[in-house]
Amino acid sequence: GTFLAAGLAACGGYGGNSYSMGGGTASCGMGYANACPPPAVSITAPTAGMTVSGTVALTATATASATYMLTIASVQFFDGTTSVGTATTPASPNTYTVNWNAAAATNGSHTLTAKATDSKGDSTTSAAVMVTVTGGVFAAAMAPAQIFPAPGSKASGMARISVDSETGAVSGTVALSGFTARAVTVNQGFAGSTGAALIALEPGAAGGAGWRVPAGALLTAEQRVALTQGRLYVIATSAAHPAGEVRGQLAPENIQVSFSELSATPEAAALGGAASGVAATTVDTRAGTLTVNVNSSGVEAATSAVLDTGAAGATRLALTRDPADVNHWSKELARIGAGDLEALQSGKGSASVASQAAPGGAISGQIRQ
Repeated sequence: GTFLAAGLAACGGYGGNSYSMGGGTASCGMGYANACPPPAVSITAPTAGMTVSGTVALTATATASATYMLTIASVQFFDGTTSVGTATTPASPNTYTVNWNAAAATNGSHTLTAKATDSKGDSTTSAAVMVTVTGGVFAAAMAPAQIFPAPGSKASGMARISVDSETGAVSGTVALSGFTARAVTVNQGFAGSTGAALIALEPGAAGGAGWRVPAGALLTAEQRVALTQGRLYVIATSAAHPAGEVRGQLAPENIQVSFSELSATPEAAALGGAASGVAATTVDTRAGTLTVNVNSSGVEAATSAVLDTGAAGATRLALTRDPADVNHWSKELARIGAGDLEALQSGKGSASVASQAAPGGAISGQIRQ
């Protein structure tokens, strides 16, 4: 009995891992004084900072302890906390690969990791690799606040739209909550402006909460350019709010969209003014352009509107009044420098609308980019 127990211990009978080496035994794990060393793993492709699209091969190098004759059982790849695939067989020695459908991921930054598990069940997660996805899904949160004047609604929505950059083929869905939509469309227009409908979605789920892009929907080459500029949006209308109940701008990773409230200045308030407004700004960090749309309410005899980026020595942008709407002012695709962008992002920018009674500004507000 004593001989049998000793034989089991030497062969890993206590749940550890062991092998004979020159007449001795190297053992680790449960039942032994030393723990088994964890596996090593690192992502080798794609590399940090890469821009990816379509089907992407995720590759990692993983090794287990040769001292204790351990092997790699699996390598699981993650996009953030979402598993995108597991490899159990190496494509070449110590190299594991899975294909990631980046076209189904949202555009923008993604954090990739790989988790290696060895034959003893121990695991290690690699250092994170940050990549940027393009040509994927445009995810847009839809809210009443993106409509002016904002409807008194607590509704919400989420649009997930994919566009093939080469063919213009469009697919996707819109999920709505808190109301029954009468129509859902993809329109052309910068944040703070309105434009023609390009695609009408079809109702899907019961109750009008789910809508889908119809088969065969396409964007023209010009409309695809507008998409890259942040110039397309999704809007849902209802019987209660025929002009729109919720709206969301489709913004690629290079587009920053913000909505900033404007309120009566002290000068206008002293005159009894109660005007208000919203400044919608669209910054294209890649092209270095700024688009501004200001909508106001209650400003009598408005004379001008401007946006100041707040950068040292910057020229203020004079906005143009909409001939069809005296309360709407805009400037599209104005060139800005790195200093302007930095000032806007740090909250130094401001927008204002002046009037005959308040030439210094009837309403104004800080731009929160």
